[in-house]
Amino acid sequence: MKYFLLLILSFLSFGVTHSQTNGELELTLEGCFILAIRNNLDLKQSEMEVEKQKLLSKRAKKHFLPVVGTGFSQYYDFGFNINPFTNTRVNDDFLSNDLYLNASMDLINFSSFSKVKRTTTNVKKSIADAKIAKRDLLLTIAQFYLDVMFNDEYLKLLNNQLAESNKQINRLNDALSYGYIAKSELYDAIAEHAIDKKNVALGENSKNRALLNLLYLLNYNVDTNKVVFYDNLFEVDETALKSKTYYIDKVLLNNPIASSAEYDVDITKALVGEIKGKTMPKLSVRYHLETFYVKNLSEDSENLVPFSTQLRTNKTNAIGATLSIPIFNGLKNSYDIQVAKLDHQKAVMAKQLVHNNLVFEVEKAYQDISDAIVEYKSSSEVLLSATESFRTSKLKYEEGKINAFNFAIAKRNLLKSEVDVITAKYKWYFNSVKLNLITD
Repeated sequence: MKYFLLLILSFLSFGVTHSQTNGELELTLEGCFILAIRNNLDLKQSEMEVEKQKLLSKRAKKHFLPVVGTGFSQYYDFGFNINPFTNTRVNDDFLSNDLYLNASMDLINFSSFSKVKRTTTNVKKSIADAKIAKRDLLLTIAQFYLDVMFNDEYLKLLNNQLAESNKQINRLNDALSYGYIAKSELYDAIAEHAIDKKNVALGENSKNRALLNLLYLLNYNVDTNKVVFYDNLFEVDETALKSKTYYIDKVLLNNPIASSAEYDVDITKALVGEIKGKTMPKLSVRYHLETFYVKNLSEDSENLVPFSTQLRTNKTNAIGATLSIPIFNGLKNSYDIQVAKLDHQKAVMAKQLVHNNLVFEVEKAYQDISDAIVEYKSSSEVLLSATESFRTSKLKYEEGKINAFNFAIAKRNLLKSEVDVITAKYKWYFNSVKLNLITD
């Protein structure tokens, strides 16, 4: 059992553990885990969200890179204009071209600094949320898989009951042919057989429903009649359970839910800084390169300064810095800061609530495991008595010392005892898997 739990925790290092043989699909719990991770659409969306947050984080960091732009313009001035060469007013037509290059960059922008922190933390939170989605999926897979296995074992017990009813009907038919019993006794056995047959049909339906739920969760389309599950021949092992403190310390250290709550606190704190940054000074630098060409359409072409010469001689360069200081914007930033601070306080309280819930979840799973161990032990003892009671009742029934009604009671008591054992066994098994998954 320890090896199996270790295998669950390290399933990502394995290939798909299912195979198809003669058209049948054989599945293990680990195989279901891997199929779900490969096919589940919710997990794929979680992975896409991680990539999206990474892109947003990169975009925020690129804000500090220079913004460069260039342009070209052409104008036609006619009528009275200012001659750019003589700076006098003339009645001439001019054709002018202007080329420029601009570059600007923020040196100090407190809002952008905080935005980089926020988007970087968003990436970490999205990764933690993806782990949460995966853990929840695996936990649901384990529940559905074990539900199928439980129904399979339960169906076997019901078939054993039906087989016993068939055996008794055959015996009573022989006894009736020799006149050893009354017909009423055979009719009682036939009625009991009908009940067992109905229970088998209901058990088959219950198993098929559980299997359909599992395959739907796996996003895997296959005929349910072609699915074969490996028998989990395990026994309850109470020595596999460590101390409660061990699991509590582990869940607070490793659990992605706790990490996600911690990241929420950091994100809301960075958002406060981002909004405050809008009220703080911003320093940026700018570079400008420009040149132009002017042609007087009223002059002869031979008197015009060449295009290349004008572009070279008319070139101007400028570099400067801008310090922007916000003064008043209708108190919008002030209210936004108050709202952001409240969100931060809520995130801090939510983090504590998450820690409390995780501890409760561990304690509940731990208690369920302990209860299942006690139930398994007591049910196993009851099963021994019920098995012996059924054996003696069967002998008495076949010897004619008890009637069909009393035999049916012994048979049903045996079934109840068997069901109690497998119920406790699967309760222990599921909560053991759950405890290891939530603390991984």
